[in-house]
Amino acid sequence: MITKQPNLINFSEFKTLGLFERGITISKNNIIHTQRINCPICRTKCNYNGSSNKGKHIFSKSYESFLQKGQQYCPTCNKTIQVGNNWIDKYISLLHQYIISQVLSLANNLSEDEIVIHLEDTISIKISKSTVHNIITKSNNELENLEFDYEINDDFYGYDEQFLKIDGKRAYRLVFFDIKNDKLIYEQIHYKFSKKILIEILKEVFGNKIPKGFVVDMRLEYPNAFKDVFGKNIKVQFCVFHLNKLILKEFNDSLKVGKIKKWTLMHYHNMYKLFNIFYDRNFELNILKRFMKNFENLKIKLNNEKVKDYVKKYNLKIKSFEKQKAKVILIIERKMMKVFRKILHDKRNLRKRQSKTLKPRSVESAKEIFNQLSDEKNIYPKKIIKRIERIKKNFEYFIASDTEVLTNNKLEGFFGATLKKFRKKSRKCLLSFTALLKRKRAKQQGISFFRKFTIEDLAKIFTLLNFFR
Repeated sequence: MITKQPNLINFSEFKTLGLFERGITISKNNIIHTQRINCPICRTKCNYNGSSNKGKHIFSKSYESFLQKGQQYCPTCNKTIQVGNNWIDKYISLLHQYIISQVLSLANNLSEDEIVIHLEDTISIKISKSTVHNIITKSNNELENLEFDYEINDDFYGYDEQFLKIDGKRAYRLVFFDIKNDKLIYEQIHYKFSKKILIEILKEVFGNKIPKGFVVDMRLEYPNAFKDVFGKNIKVQFCVFHLNKLILKEFNDSLKVGKIKKWTLMHYHNMYKLFNIFYDRNFELNILKRFMKNFENLKIKLNNEKVKDYVKKYNLKIKSFEKQKAKVILIIERKMMKVFRKILHDKRNLRKRQSKTLKPRSVESAKEIFNQLSDEKNIYPKKIIKRIERIKKNFEYFIASDTEVLTNNKLEGFFGATLKKFRKKSRKCLLSFTALLKRKRAKQQGISFFRKFTIEDLAKIFTLLNFFR
């Protein structure tokens, strides 16, 4: 039998693959043999006898190659003998584990069809959709009964629902989140949701333990559900982040003319006065006051000559002087609002870099500022007036935590990290979606369900493929 021998070109491959110390012989047509054995029946020395092709591996269609496991033949007994080969079994297992790890990692964000395309486009590995499906299904079944331990402490817990569509049906992803420890304690998919179901889940998750309180969005049925389980003294904090999002949306709706939203510096100022109730937003308000003062001074000083300069600068095609002046004023105000948004963006990024958050107001300060706003609420659009009245009616829920925790932002961040908005309607199977969530949760807790490959592992895999291509 003509065999492959190490030379100056392939010596490093022989060494990397451990072919010197394993007693492995490789024929010119890439059949991998172990040392010749004695027949287990008559003890005659066996001959090499080609391959059984039982070593076909998952890469074969990509590289038109086989890890061919050699077989031997006893001339006395006239029998073919299948010989064990730990070396080839090890590398077949390594290749399969590599594919499994790739598929399960990609399954967090890609569909089965997209995984097939991704593997072929990036590393020229062609595997069928059914193979991908089988790998994911096996992993999903293994995860089905996985449970995570958690401990209930005297802290605030976040609660929220995420609306989904699974196999065309409306579903609810219900989550309880330990805000202090940044840890998920409950996550399940339900096709039905009601106050009664929420009460049952609360009893299941918390048992006889009573936490300090809960942070929820502003659905009015929440407080009664929590009080039914934990008593009337349980603290239920409405999320100020949700409140501010609603205020922004209602301002947008109120200022919309057709498809255009006609914002002014004054509108920004009035909106940030509302944002200033529970968080200190004096920084933004002071900037807006300065901008508004400068803007008014600029309008006063805007004479005929300056208007002409601006018309030339902005290349305006308007003949009427009054319309020219109005357009110039509009452009300048828009530019000032753009600068303000840029300041907000930079300030927010600075807080992230410094791991800081907005400073919450004391309960007394929040009450004082809100009372002032209530007295002047008529300066706001009708929708905002109604919002102020709702805040007044439920003010106790916005100060329930005594400024300890005002938002569910950590839980919202968890939602965003585990399921992007554009993926919310793409799930077809409850089992696969539940497994996806469990894999993500396990990853957050440092649990891995597939092998992590080192550079050394990858070097061996691709050296092997190159050697037998």
